[in-house]
Amino acid sequence: MMFQRGRHATLLQVAFTLIFALLLAGCTDRGELESNWQDYISRLSRVLDRDAGTAGFDSSLHFPRPRDLALTFETSNIDLLDFLRLRRCALRETIAQRNSILGRHGDASAKLIFDLRFLNEAEDCIQILNSDGKNSLATQLREAVNLKRRELPSRIFLASIAGAEFREFWQAPPDLRAYPNDGKDPSIAALARWQYWQQQWLSGNWQHNADDVLLTLGEIRLGGGGALLRAQQLNTHELARASEIIKQRLNGRPLCLKPSPTAAAEQFRNVLSSRFISRIQTQASLINQHQYALLEQILAIENTLFSAMTTEKIAVPAAYLTWVKQRDELLEKATQAQRQHVKVAAELLAQCGLSPGGSGQH
Repeated sequence: MMFQRGRHATLLQVAFTLIFALLLAGCTDRGELESNWQDYISRLSRVLDRDAGTAGFDSSLHFPRPRDLALTFETSNIDLLDFLRLRRCALRETIAQRNSILGRHGDASAKLIFDLRFLNEAEDCIQILNSDGKNSLATQLREAVNLKRRELPSRIFLASIAGAEFREFWQAPPDLRAYPNDGKDPSIAALARWQYWQQQWLSGNWQHNADDVLLTLGEIRLGGGGALLRAQQLNTHELARASEIIKQRLNGRPLCLKPSPTAAAEQFRNVLSSRFISRIQTQASLINQHQYALLEQILAIENTLFSAMTTEKIAVPAAYLTWVKQRDELLEKATQAQRQHVKVAAELLAQCGLSPGGSGQH
């Protein structure tokens, strides 16, 4: 009997340990932003005695597939293999590498680097050809330069905002445990650097360092664009839920029959102050700062590229333009949801003669 009691006690201890571990795991999987929203919605629903609605939200915004962002390039009639015989041109080595298996099957960033090298070295080679009396070859090379200049915006587009690194930049994380944070997003400086470079390249200065280009794209890959979008989707959804709880009370049984605070009204104001203003809005401020810093660089990159593509009569893929529209609408909805929530909360407080930070009017 003693043995059985001891065994039962052990089983109970194991069961309690497992339950505690599962609860702890649930808290760990939920980031601070999500936990703060759950706490705020729960308290708001309880204080106002209204239903909180569904907790799930749709994160349906997805970056376009690579095949939907593909661009076509003209087929050149110029046989660049002729230039492999040129001993005095540095361009000879670049063309040889571009025509190798590695060069032909490189990714978009590798092809951009090859084109920048080609453009950067071609002018010297044209001068050498003319000085050697090879005017026909110089003319062919000039035609190749003109073609690559026209196609350069496409190469930059595919290597940057349509490329693998930017795709990862916009990919939503599985959770928001590490977001928002006070640390600086490593991609912001990298995005600013890329914008400066592409402006130089598009204006005819093709100087570059291949290692720096690849390193910068790698830093962009680590950015938090996806976390930003996921957080703003969460904020928009939870703000709508919170506003609906307050609207139910505004449109139903009054919280206060006259503009004088009741105990429930004071509790409502306390929930707003201690949960929404002190916690959620503090995090929202960090998110908005991050959004401003990222979007300033992203929009500069996009606008510069779109302008250059329009000049060269290159159509920006419709899938990317649709993505931009959806992204911007998502971020605008978050702003509008914030304003709407503050508005309805102020209306309910006014019903009781209160203000969010005031002491009430008695």
